[in-house]
Amino acid sequence: MLDYIIIGAYGLTMLMVGWFSRKQTADSYWVAGRRYGTVRITTSLAATIFGASSTIGVIGLGYIRGLTGAWWLLAGVAGLVVFGVILAGKVRQLTVYTLPDILHNAYGTRVSVPAGLMIAVAWAGVIAAQMLAGARLLSGVIPVSFSTSLTIIAVVFTLYTFWGGQLSVIRTDFWQLVFFAISIILGVVLLFGYGATDLAMWSNIPRDHLRFPVSDSFGWYDALIYYPLVVGLPYLVGPDMYSRALCAKSAEVARRAAVLAAFIIIPPAFLLVLFGILARGVLPGIPAESALPEVLRTFAPSGVRGLITVGFLGAIMSSADTCLISAATIITHNVIKPLSGLSDRNLLRSSKALVLVLGAVGWLIAESQKGIISSLLLGYTIFVGGVVFPTLATFYRDKLGITSAGAFGAVVVGGGMAIISNVSDGTIARSLLGQGGMNLIQSLLGPKALSILPILLSLFTLLIVSRLTRSSSGCQAQDRKDEKKPAI
Repeated sequence: MLDYIIIGAYGLTMLMVGWFSRKQTADSYWVAGRRYGTVRITTSLAATIFGASSTIGVIGLGYIRGLTGAWWLLAGVAGLVVFGVILAGKVRQLTVYTLPDILHNAYGTRVSVPAGLMIAVAWAGVIAAQMLAGARLLSGVIPVSFSTSLTIIAVVFTLYTFWGGQLSVIRTDFWQLVFFAISIILGVVLLFGYGATDLAMWSNIPRDHLRFPVSDSFGWYDALIYYPLVVGLPYLVGPDMYSRALCAKSAEVARRAAVLAAFIIIPPAFLLVLFGILARGVLPGIPAESALPEVLRTFAPSGVRGLITVGFLGAIMSSADTCLISAATIITHNVIKPLSGLSDRNLLRSSKALVLVLGAVGWLIAESQKGIISSLLLGYTIFVGGVVFPTLATFYRDKLGITSAGAFGAVVVGGGMAIISNVSDGTIARSLLGQGGMNLIQSLLGPKALSILPILLSLFTLLIVSRLTRSSSGCQAQDRKDEKKPAI
């Protein structure tokens, strides 16, 4: 009964924060007024990162393969450090609302509109993963069905975000991060207290689980190529990361917060995989992504179970709400606005409506997805394939001679290939490439070739098409004309 009270009080508190934040301006709803300092932006960034894949997903990786599961977050650390040192200040100085706004300023609506749609598709998968993780945790701890848990999670975080926007997200992220840190420490202490002296527990843990940085199940290819490209790049160029920078009160705050958040992530990364390893010892043979709820249900006393559950739900919610409001803002500013010319007041209404729509879409996707990590990889692959390199190129456009035609081609070719590569587990992509083509690509790009191919195609298209379409007088005059053209 105590667990129900704790979990119910958390959900009610979240809804109340959203409700009392509902009366605000468009600027406040989209970027929280751009007025927050280092502590708030740092903790909001870190809280955003500790979502579904970085909590329950990483525990599952620890359960399956041990310490090397921490690379899921460590790849993000590397991307976030680069973002902080090189790009965060530049992003904040632009005073835009979304990542595709940066693309619009550089290339026009012909690039920002398809990029906005691409991000919306990708982030629907990311939102679904957050819902999936929350529902798996809730249904594993209290006796309700998975479908009921999924509906509860979807309704609470969608309504809370609908009412409060970015303002309520920033206001709650600090405390959500604190509760999460307490929860993971409590969880590890709980497992150590139960089985630290139990030799049978340690015998259930494969020796390979304690190897780092690589192991038999996770090699240098994954650590240095696959994870940095597919998992690390969204930290360098990601709508959720950029939304945090845009809420900062200055470029210096954005830079400092990104670097500090990167270092905050490292200790929990290893605590999470350690939890998964210990869970493998005390509960061998269970589904990996069910390790957290199974441990809580089996070993945690009443009250402690509720506190740990709320800590992890808070981490998941803090990532889900950022993804949801970011995706809604992107569609509003980068798809609806250039095509309709609505006023800010009507655009704000559109953003709120889209929060509800995207919440519903995420719920439908979550009902059909098999795993948290697979859902995240789906979203990341589509996003990285279509958007990352055109966005990075905006900061060095003159030096590289990038044209809007090149950026448009990169979005369409890279993003399109990413979608094709993920449809029916890559069946369509394999049919298009043929057996000979697949063998050649895998020999060049390794076993995860279909995930890496869209990224490379995006980069090559960006450079080659830009070179072909660059006029003798330079690309700037051409691009100014492109910005006056209607979106296609």
